[in-house]
Amino acid sequence: MRTATFIMIMLLSLPGLPCAVLADSLSTGPSVAGAVKDTLPEKTHGEPEIEVSLFRALNTAAQNRFFDLVMPVITDFSKWRIVLLVVWAFLVLAGGPKGRWAAFMMIPLIAASDQLCASLIKPAVARARPCQVLGGVHFWHGTAGWITTPLQVTKSYKSSFSFPSNHAANMTAAMLFLGLVYRKWIIPLLLIALAVSYSRVYIGVHWTSDVSAGIAIGALLALAAWKAFRYLGFDSDERRWRWKSLQGKISGH
Repeated sequence: MRTATFIMIMLLSLPGLPCAVLADSLSTGPSVAGAVKDTLPEKTHGEPEIEVSLFRALNTAAQNRFFDLVMPVITDFSKWRIVLLVVWAFLVLAGGPKGRWAAFMMIPLIAASDQLCASLIKPAVARARPCQVLGGVHFWHGTAGWITTPLQVTKSYKSSFSFPSNHAANMTAAMLFLGLVYRKWIIPLLLIALAVSYSRVYIGVHWTSDVSAGIAIGALLALAAWKAFRYLGFDSDERRWRWKSLQGKISGH
């Protein structure tokens, strides 16, 4: 119970706050958020003031050269897909029975996380991204690199909805589940999930609550998958798993 409580507190804590403190000391220029505040009334489009303030702290006030270098790499899901595929293949080929079942369990886990967020919750909530409604956002514009959006929002930068973050949900689901299967790796795996989650705020495409909700959804799905994994006896490398015993009992009747 203590381990589960620690995991949930860590996951549900607002991602990136420690990074923001570090980044503030590494900052290389004046705060864009301050410039926006001094020159133009903030238009929040219905977002709570605390949400905007948190976003400004973790996006614009935290701006520094190191984060500008690493965050576009951390947030790139195409790179993480490659990493996850390599890990998945390793589990299947060299992970033994437990590793193979963990690899197969990750397929429906990530699919459920991704579709729940993208196909159900996002269209229902229909929340605009911060780069769509706020001016002066520190924004990663892909091939165009880093830009600061105009103080008055005049164009669309993203076409999809904001709440919740698929990146946060999917990475948390995958990393927490693997961390529960292989406990000695749980801390570095959770740090990877938190880094990816924070990167979504830093590059200007998600509010902090988008990320927190994604983390919570991913954590709940990972815990459910882990419960099923243990119940079926897949966490054991022995030849006889509980699901086979259950299958035998059903056949006996």
